[in-house]
Amino acid sequence: MKAPALRSILIVDDDPAIQKVLSIGLGRLGYHIHVAQNGKEALNYLESGDYDPDCILLDIRMPVMTGREALPKIREIKPITPVIMLTAFNDLATGLDAMKNGAFDYLVKPSRLEHISETIEKALKYRDVVAEKAEQDRKNEAYRLSLEKKMQSKAIELNDTYMKLKAANMQTVRALAETIEAKDQYTQGHCERVRKLAVKIATALKLPAEKIEPLEIAALLHDIGKIGIPERILNKQGALDPDEVDIIKMHPIIGAQILSTVEFFLPAINGVRHHHERWDGNGYPDGVAGEDIDQLARIITLADTFDAMAMSRPYRKALPLDGVLREIQEESGKQFDPEVVQVFFSEKLYSDYVDAGSRQAQ
Repeated sequence: MKAPALRSILIVDDDPAIQKVLSIGLGRLGYHIHVAQNGKEALNYLESGDYDPDCILLDIRMPVMTGREALPKIREIKPITPVIMLTAFNDLATGLDAMKNGAFDYLVKPSRLEHISETIEKALKYRDVVAEKAEQDRKNEAYRLSLEKKMQSKAIELNDTYMKLKAANMQTVRALAETIEAKDQYTQGHCERVRKLAVKIATALKLPAEKIEPLEIAALLHDIGKIGIPERILNKQGALDPDEVDIIKMHPIIGAQILSTVEFFLPAINGVRHHHERWDGNGYPDGVAGEDIDQLARIITLADTFDAMAMSRPYRKALPLDGVLREIQEESGKQFDPEVVQVFFSEKLYSDYVDAGSRQAQ
């Protein structure tokens, strides 16, 4: 469990005992530790510009300024620095609420050092991916602007350069999608199939061309928030308990938070955040209904649900196609946008899955 050198952790907690235990334990793992007594002191550290932690452990209950009060201010100052909330056992609901407002994860005090270290390592990996993508976007944009100034008369060459940058961005998106599938053993190939089906639905709906790329991104990354869900929950064989269900339901919010840090992903954010909303308003995480649900999400919801039922998973075979189609039809106007269901059937967009199901059965 040896951490990379020079990784810095800011511990924000007013309890001297917690400060000491975390400082000693994480220090032995190779982390550089700073301690703040409350949210206000932490903000002073960050606003000074002299200290840039790689991860922040933030207690919820503190004098002067609580963790809940400090969290949005920290997110504003350090948008890509992951914040892990420290909660008491009776504050689980508060911890989940904090994740809705930008926290990466939460830990219940006291936690084993191994669990704390695993959570921090996961947060640092997330930070590295986002920082690397943001830096690449900055370089790409600088390069694009440089070309634009030097080659204004060469529109064809500029367009070719833009398409290469666009292709590079989509390669990054696909790499992130593969990261999701590597974490969740039940979803291999799922994101790409959802993308293909979603594009077919969008084409049948005659969506404007400028919406297709955000749709593809949102479809490929609709489950990226599962990066923040413990694997013991994602890959659990039996039924989830209520607390585990609540944690699973956080993945659209976590996904939207991840995408919000990179400008290229902004048009796809609500497609990710809303992909578990329902037309009748009984979905999550925001409980929006009807046309208040992002249009990209309404398309992805059907594509995601259909693929999950129509394709085999390691723990079960594909469901009979006629039963899946009947379920989709029955949920029109309930789970699904009726217009999306209508084109799905009128254009027979499920036809590719007939052949895929036959190949799986062989």
